[in-house]
Amino acid sequence: MTEPIATRRCGKPGCTGHANGVPLTSLAPGALARVCETCLDPLDASMLRAMGLRPAATLRLCRSGEPCVVEVYPGSAGQGTQCERADCRCRIGLARLLAERVMVTPIDEAAIAGAGGSEATK
Repeated sequence: MTEPIATRRCGKPGCTGHANGVPLTSLAPGALARVCETCLDPLDASMLRAMGLRPAATLRLCRSGEPCVVEVYPGSAGQGTQCERADCRCRIGLARLLAERVMVTPIDEAAIAGAGGSEATK
C-alpha cells in the first residue's frame, strides 16, 4: 500500500506534510507551476509575497540548484496584484532551503499562453 500524499514533508520543523503540491525544487527547469502553499516562517513568507511569490501565483523554474531561479508571471484580476500586463514578469533567486518549502502544482504551458508564457527559458 502506498503512503498518502499528505505525508510529503518540506523539512521545516513541525511540518506534518502537504496534501497539495510538490516542492518547487522537484520541478525540471522550464516547468510551469502554480504556488499552492508555503511552509515558511512569517518573515520569509512575507518577503516572498512582496515579490509576487504567493499562493495562486504562476511561475516557471528557470534554474534549479543554488540559487533556485524562478520567473513569476503577473497575476490575473482579483489576485491582489498591481500589474496586469503580460510583460510584467520578474525573476527571483531563492536559496534552496526556501525553494524546498514552496509547494507547487505543475501546470501545462497552454494554461498560461494568454499570459505570455511561450517564451523559451535561457
